[in-house]
Amino acid sequence: MTQDGSGVDGIQETTLAVVRSVADAVEPVLGERPTMEHVLLLLFLVTGIYMYYGAREFSPAAAEFPQVMAGLTIILSVLLLARNYLTVVGPVMLAALGLYAVYTGATTYLETGDGLLRTVVGLVFVIVSVVYREQVGQSAESFVAEPMQIMGEEDMDLPGGDAEEDDLEESAEDGDGSGAMYTYDIDDPRGPVVTGVLCIAYMLVTFAIGMLYATPLFVAAWALWVRMELLRAVALTFISFASAHLFYEYIQSDIAEGWLTGWEPTPPDVLLEPITEPLFDLIGQVLDQLFDAVGLSTQVVDVLVVILA
Repeated sequence: MTQDGSGVDGIQETTLAVVRSVADAVEPVLGERPTMEHVLLLLFLVTGIYMYYGAREFSPAAAEFPQVMAGLTIILSVLLLARNYLTVVGPVMLAALGLYAVYTGATTYLETGDGLLRTVVGLVFVIVSVVYREQVGQSAESFVAEPMQIMGEEDMDLPGGDAEEDDLEESAEDGDGSGAMYTYDIDDPRGPVVTGVLCIAYMLVTFAIGMLYATPLFVAAWALWVRMELLRAVALTFISFASAHLFYEYIQSDIAEGWLTGWEPTPPDVLLEPITEPLFDLIGQVLDQLFDAVGLSTQVVDVLVVILA
């Protein structure tokens, strides 16, 4: 037992030494000591890049939305990772975005005659990043570096604020935690690790069963992890599923199919068909009797039933 314990201790010491060496090497690049937040941001950056290039397999119309979302993820991840160099990174990123918009817009314009607006916007970005680079850097700093609360107001130094915050933390720790969402310190690895694991699981489930059902599962798992209020969790999960279903219905139906397995679960409209068909039939019968009572033709009833269906 002693040898096993010493072996485990040796592995832990070696792992900590490797982590310290990596942190020491990365610290001059980031301008601060790396934490689990940086690991999570790096995961978001890699995921955004992968999703951006993976969306090229879709048609141009279907690829636009996921590429925009992936592009926003890439931009925000880079800004947060480079928050100590925003006066330089901000103008450079704006210029890069402008050049990319000019290139894609000009290419589209030469091929199809569209893309002129994108080209003009790209030129504006490039000019602004050069002429007003100081203002762009300051704006990036104010957007990224200022302390803010998610879905709340900016942090303010109020008299007795620290004491009140300590009281809230103590009350949250003493209570059963059923009414408070999970929060963690910047050096607490649990939050970023769990979020990162959920993101990886989301990608794996997407490859297995498609994005249509993987999206609400991911949102529900995350809401359960942070102990979100039940009604909010249900509403957020429903919104995520509705958004995925709208994308499936009107943009790209392939998101309901596992990209690696080729398996397509039963779509929600087919699952709900045993419920919706009798419901619509009942509505049609009620409208038919109602309109017969007032003397309207059955053609109006058929039109209304079709609209409701």
